[in-house]
Amino acid sequence: MPSDNNANGAVIPENGKKNGKNKKKHSRSIGWIIGVVVLILISVTFILPTTVFSTGNGQSITFGSYNGDDIKLELVYDNYFYNQLYSLSQTYGMNQQNMMQLYAQAFYQTVFQTALTQMADEADISVSDRMLSQGIVNSGLYRDENGKFDMDAYNAASQMDKDALKNQLEGMIPAQVVYQDMTSVKSSNAEHSFVTALNSNAKSFQYITVDYDTYPDEEAALYAAENPAPFMTRDLSVITVATEAEADDLISSIANGETTFEEAAAASSTDTYKSENGKMGTVAFNDLETMLMAEDDATAVFETVTGEMTAPVQGYSGWMIFRADSDAAAADTADASVLSDIKRYISVNDSETMSAFVEAKADEIYAAAAEDFDAATAEYNLTVTDVNPSSYNPAQSSFINGLAGNDPEGLLYNAATADTAFQEELYRAADNTVLGPVSAGSSYIIVRPVAGGIPNANWTNYLDMMYIASSGTLAAQDLESSILSSDAFEDNFITTFLTDVMNISAQ
Repeated sequence: MPSDNNANGAVIPENGKKNGKNKKKHSRSIGWIIGVVVLILISVTFILPTTVFSTGNGQSITFGSYNGDDIKLELVYDNYFYNQLYSLSQTYGMNQQNMMQLYAQAFYQTVFQTALTQMADEADISVSDRMLSQGIVNSGLYRDENGKFDMDAYNAASQMDKDALKNQLEGMIPAQVVYQDMTSVKSSNAEHSFVTALNSNAKSFQYITVDYDTYPDEEAALYAAENPAPFMTRDLSVITVATEAEADDLISSIANGETTFEEAAAASSTDTYKSENGKMGTVAFNDLETMLMAEDDATAVFETVTGEMTAPVQGYSGWMIFRADSDAAAADTADASVLSDIKRYISVNDSETMSAFVEAKADEIYAAAAEDFDAATAEYNLTVTDVNPSSYNPAQSSFINGLAGNDPEGLLYNAATADTAFQEELYRAADNTVLGPVSAGSSYIIVRPVAGGIPNANWTNYLDMMYIASSGTLAAQDLESSILSSDAFEDNFITTFLTDVMNISAQ
């Protein structure tokens, strides 16, 4: 690493005289801003509110260490931890809700700064006059009304203030140099080519899903006949309001003839049926149960006399008044949508029965699909899900065009991410090899790789550009991760905060 870094910047002339033309203002890097932003927030006084620094152990608290250096909070102007905490408290305010969060952020920022400073010391990085002058200019402490550096304001400052700023910068700039050097290194051509190549070998897939819909219709109808209550239906209207008292008032107004149910729904209801004057249409008993907080309320609604209103019942979206618009009826098992609802109900409420059936059915269909995938799909009346060309991505890298986003149903993606061994098998398998059945939530899928096809060029190019643009951010994340996960880092933040800041005993 360079010792001077050849930093560009204006050297402060002696005696307040300006020499030469005004130089173009250089943009500041993220690394520089991280180091000097705190200086903008530091004023002549360095007194924190009492809630910021509350301790029974004097004016110093050690929260941990990094490579032998204590990470210490001290109530002095040149303590980095203190200045970070002050800056955060000024920005966000400090209260009982965010106090621990702000302390933690200041602590980990100080750990990061300490580690960078140690790296700078090891590299023997020194602060040149040019770098120091640029730091003073960029600190923002001596600006005129136009936001430019004001030499007169600088000369008018006390020597104590100047020395304090100089000491701050001399302690911070070497760490900034390290940060800039380590996060501005361009990724190598070989690395770039490697990442690009990860998106070049893609495979396409097809799969069929075995789920509760494969349960025989006649078995579902028999189940409903033996357990009719959950599948009863009736037409309902509803009004939803915020409080029980408001619901009572509406019931009184409707009963007294001051308004109609439909008018009250249109004027006062807060649910999605408001625009239909409260009409819900046909509602199944088991669906109504999911809307209400008390188990018996759905029964009360279904026992209401046709044309009458219920007392207010508490739902998850508010207090609800129902009106029975038709008599309750048994499930129409000749209706395919009703049969599907019955099967779904069985899968949720009698999962043991449904799971055993689906697993056995998946094995049966797999045996047929292994012989002829297309014939099995037609025989069992299943739908094929096509997955666009996707690259192998076991670590879920955001720079690889994997299954995520290419699998419209998401079942293959879920199965592959839940079992990386299956994902590897998926990508190693030859085209048209039938794999499965593989569990995907409460369903099973049977998969076959097909001809690879061509990956989406626009998406691949976008990922390539995103990788190039993100290389600095990734380097910064790697640097932070390596510091915070280092064996040299001793983290005692939680216990120290509770005992020394909050004065909570560890007993």
